[in-house]
Amino acid sequence: MRHLDTESLGMLIAIVDTGGFTAAAERVGRTQSAVSARIAQLEDSLGVRLLERSRRGISLTETGERLVAHARRLLSYESEALADLKGGTPEGSVRLGMPDDYVDAYLTPTIARFASAYPRVEISIRSDLSKNIEPEVERGHIDVALLTRDHSRPTGELLKREKLFWLAARGHRPEKNDPLPLALFPTGCRARPHIAAALDKAGLSWRVACTSSSQGGIAAAIETGLCLTALPECAAPAEWRRLGPAEGLPPLPDIEIGLLLAPAASAAARRLAEMLRGALAMPSVVAAA
Repeated sequence: MRHLDTESLGMLIAIVDTGGFTAAAERVGRTQSAVSARIAQLEDSLGVRLLERSRRGISLTETGERLVAHARRLLSYESEALADLKGGTPEGSVRLGMPDDYVDAYLTPTIARFASAYPRVEISIRSDLSKNIEPEVERGHIDVALLTRDHSRPTGELLKREKLFWLAARGHRPEKNDPLPLALFPTGCRARPHIAAALDKAGLSWRVACTSSSQGGIAAAIETGLCLTALPECAAPAEWRRLGPAEGLPPLPDIEIGLLLAPAASAAARRLAEMLRGALAMPSVVAAA
C-alpha cells in the first residue's frame, strides 16, 4: 500500500470513539455497510487485522492501537495544515474535561503551555468522573477529554497505562485497622471496582470511611491518618507512604488513561489534545516509600 487513506482512518477512529459501526456511520455520515467495507479494505491493504469482534463488542488489536495513534496525529496535522493555509492561529474556546486526580499532573503544565502558544483561545474546564465526561464528549458538549477508560468498553485513544498505588500518610498506620478504612472517589469512579475486587479477592474486610469527588478531599482524609486510599501514579503525593504486600495489601491492576475528541473538534481542540499527548508521554517519577 503506497499511502494511508485519511477517510478510512477517520472511520476507524470513529469506530473506536463511538464503540461500534452503527454510531460511527452516523458520525461520518455514511451507511454502516460502507464503513464496514472501508475498514475491510484498509485491513486487506495493510495485511493486518485492526479490530476484534466479540460478544462484548469491538476492540482494537495491538496493531490497531498503533495505527489509531498514528491516524489521530495524521488527521490532526492535516487539520492544522488546512487552518494554517487559511491564515491565522486558532481562536475561540475549547471545553476540556478530566477527573480531578489528573489535574495537577497533566492539566496544570499543559494549560500553561497552551495559553502561551494560543492566547486567543479560552479554555473552560470540567472536572468530573470519567463515566460522566465520556458521554458529554460524544454529544459534543465537551471538545476534548482526558479520562480513565472503562476496561469492559474501552473508547478513545489509549495514551498511557498507569499503576495504582495503595497510599497512606507518613507517621500513621491505617492499614493495621480491621476493617480497612478507605478514602475513595464516589461510586462511578472507574478505579473503585478494581480496588474493591482486589481487597475482596485477598479476603480483607474494608469499609468506606470517606468519599470525596475532589483530590483535595481525599488528601484531607488521608492526612488525618485515619484512612488509606489507592490513586494512580500521577496523583500520588511524594510525601505519602506507598503500601503493598509487606503491609498485607494486594496488588492492584493498572488503569488506562485515554483521550477523547468530540466529533467536530476544532483546530484549537486538536492542538490541546496534541499537547496532552505530549504531557502523558513524559515518564512519571515515583518517590520511594
